[in-house]
Order: sequence, then C-alpha cells, then structure tokens
Amino acid sequence: MFVTHVLESLAFAAMVAAAPTTKQALNIRQVGTPYTGVLTPEQCAVLVPRTTTGDADQGLGISIENADSGPRSYFVYSNGCDTMPYIHVANVPPKETIFVSLPAKFQGRIQRGTYDVHVAHKRGPDTSLGTWLELGYDADNKSYGDVSLIRGCDGAVKLSTTDGSGVATGFSTKCMAGAPPGALGKKLSGGVSVKATERSKTASDPNPNDGKPVVLTIPRDWLLKTLTDANGPAEKKAYIDDFHGNPVICDTKGRWHATFYTGNP
Repeated sequence: MFVTHVLESLAFAAMVAAAPTTKQALNIRQVGTPYTGVLTPEQCAVLVPRTTTGDADQGLGISIENADSGPRSYFVYSNGCDTMPYIHVANVPPKETIFVSLPAKFQGRIQRGTYDVHVAHKRGPDTSLGTWLELGYDADNKSYGDVSLIRGCDGAVKLSTTDGSGVATGFSTKCMAGAPPGALGKKLSGGVSVKATERSKTASDPNPNDGKPVVLTIPRDWLLKTLTDANGPAEKKAYIDDFHGNPVICDTKGRWHATFYTGNP
C-alpha cells in the first residue's frame, strides 16, 4: 500500500494484524493518542527520536550486528511517520552487536543512514532510498519480518529468528557491485544505492487511480539477477517488488537478530 509518498510491501502488510485497539502508555518523550502500532499525525508532528547506543537486552526488540568496516547508525521508523525516526541507533562500532528495544504492537522499518539526513534533514525530506528491514508485531507479540528492496538497496541485510526455529531471510550479496548505471542512484548523504523498483502513479500514467505501483524494470531486473544464486532465487530473500515472492518470516518471541553487511550510509 502507499503511506504518504513511501511504498510499503503489500504482502508484508497483509501478514501483520491490524493495529489493536488496546491502548498502551507512551514513552515520556511523546504526547497525544497512545501508541497502538502506528503513529498518529499528532504524534508524528511532535516526535523527538530516542537516541540509543544499545538498550538492556530484554523483552521485545532486535539485536543489530554491524558487519561493516566502520561505525554505522540505524534509524527505526514507526509506520505513520516518515518524516522523523522513532529511534536513532547511534554509531554502532564495526563488528559489534547491540540490542534495541521495541514497543509492543510496533509496526515499521529499520534503515542504515546518517544523523544529518534522517534527523537533521539538512539535505531534504526524502529519506526512504535504501534497504528496508520491515518488522511488525501482532496482538500476541508474535513478530513478522522481511527485507524489502522496493525502496532501493544500499547494502545487504540478513534477518534471523531467535526463537529456536532457525528461520532466516535476507542476503549477504553485494547488491551494488557491477550494477548497470541505469540501476544506480544516490542517497541524500551522497552514498550510492540501487534505485527503488517501484513508484507511485501520476496522472499521466495509465489507470492512475487503480492503486497499483509502476514497476521500474532496470533496478528490479538487476536485483532479480544478482541476488539469485545457489542458495535460491532473489524473491525468496527479499521483496524485489510487490509482485515477486513472499519472504516474510515469523519470530514467535518477538526478538530478532539482524546483520547489516557492508553498505552506504
């Protein structure tokens, strides 16, 4: 579906239960309607990201492993607010893993990036380009997750369950290496990324009001090609577009491990 100007994985959204009506107390930094999985416009308007270098490893959340060669920051966005991250995970050292707590009913995504772009907004409002790690909790705190490349690919990510099931999704392939020029674009930070594989329709497109995105074939076809290997087809590892595969996995305990490989912030 489309939320403001940002695409979300249609199939992923269908996998996660609608935000429950049971209200939950907000963190003290927020005001307005209690958080129920998706931020309201009022909450988004006053949102100040919580900055962390690692939380107590307990309860719901995700362990983020920085498998890159330098420190990296990550930004957790709650659905309903694409203009400001919910959590700023600051400067995780290379080859280290930290835990980030997530609230019950959380629905959203995690991206790598820089403070200047995602929080200070010095270079413009669009922070969506790059690999998305999508997570959502249902009313029983089961969590569903996937890797989505619909908004681009600025590096590989692997998502693993920690509930003993041994299930994982994502990939470690360098998605930008050898890509044709037509498949590549630049993030607001200046870092290179594979372009988004879909865009919303404009009035000049056929059937502009049918709700279906326009697929951009050059980056889409590159990702399908380069991420298909002996371990399986690309669409088993990530959402390449909204029409290929179903890479969503479930952790019954709501606790994940994510490895962010070499990528551009």
